[in-house]
Amino acid sequence: MNTIILNRMYAGSYLDEDENIGHEVINLFRDDNGSNYIYINPYGDINAKSNDSVEAILLVKHVEKGVLEVVAKAEDLQQVYYKKNNFDEEIKDQIEYIKEHHITYGNVLLSDIYQKGNTELLITFKTNKLRTVKKPVFLIEDESKRYKYENHYFLPEKHFSTQSLKMYYFENEFPQDYDVFRKLLNDSTMWNKENTTRKIDLDEIYTYESHEGFLSVIKKEDDELVISNLFSYIFNHKKDVFRDFVKEVLGINDFKINYNIAREKDNIDLLIENEDSVIIIENKIKSKINGVKSESSGKIESQLSKYVEKAYEEYGHKKLNFYIFAPDYNQINLDIYECGDEYKIINYSKIYDFYFKNAGRMLNIKYFKEFLDAIYIHAMTTDNTNFEKMKKQFIGNILELKKED
Repeated sequence: MNTIILNRMYAGSYLDEDENIGHEVINLFRDDNGSNYIYINPYGDINAKSNDSVEAILLVKHVEKGVLEVVAKAEDLQQVYYKKNNFDEEIKDQIEYIKEHHITYGNVLLSDIYQKGNTELLITFKTNKLRTVKKPVFLIEDESKRYKYENHYFLPEKHFSTQSLKMYYFENEFPQDYDVFRKLLNDSTMWNKENTTRKIDLDEIYTYESHEGFLSVIKKEDDELVISNLFSYIFNHKKDVFRDFVKEVLGINDFKINYNIAREKDNIDLLIENEDSVIIIENKIKSKINGVKSESSGKIESQLSKYVEKAYEEYGHKKLNFYIFAPDYNQINLDIYECGDEYKIINYSKIYDFYFKNAGRMLNIKYFKEFLDAIYIHAMTTDNTNFEKMKKQFIGNILELKKED
């Protein structure tokens, strides 16, 4: 009975405690021997009826009800965990397996890295084929949400569990869903050709600097108002740097630096105006663009068309430029919106790359480090906020143990 498992990662209040490490952090690292291991949430175990029948594992994250984002796939699996009558025996077997195969990260045994390493399962599978996604791809069970996620696969049969972090799709029970998964797994355009995961680098862990900045501490790292305020602050300092940003990232060659920035003018996140040009920016982190479908055009009337209409009314005598700033993982399909063709999406990775490259010119700007940290966590193809928390604690534990040696 062939089985595909959907394993939801980075979920639950468990990660809110600083000392806790999500055990699934190993899923996206190689051990020191170059091997990949998979931990199946929430307890590292699987249903016994799936023993030796798991064909593939899709590592996913929750986006919203009925929508999951795919992070990676694991194939060519060797099962490590097998349920026994005595849980203590299972733990003992795992510890022995880790020692026998010398499964270490940063030259520390995996069983030693976790403070509770002797009382919890740590490995479910070894995989000889782990591939991360090339670009954001989503699994959808609600047809009404198709329009929000351009790159998606629709599953017609089994609904996603709202409780369990692992879902089993058996070929004989859910044949249509199984076929969808097989198409996704076999679609070479979706996956990186090579294994892009890497080992914990010993030089890196001694110099590791977490990007979990002050906004993460106060739980504001996803707050669009806060991030928009940061954009306004940074853009308003070092105007020659912003002029270069406008040229290199926004594609405007002749923007003059005698500009003013307005926040929330006519509900526009950022309105930047000089004597002959206006830049209008809508900042979207994890939210989508809401609206109502027009009966005449079939497209969605939203805030985007309102901002375009207002801008042409007030600034029609100037050159108008419309942008949406969005994390790489927040897919926005402009084709479905009225006036969507007026806008250009600027991904956070491009913003981060520019300001990281020009960091030397911003050294005397207060809060610049906080700005870079805030942008960094949204500059990946997947939302990696919780992964960064796990990585920080995982590496922290390795460092502590190496100090004790």
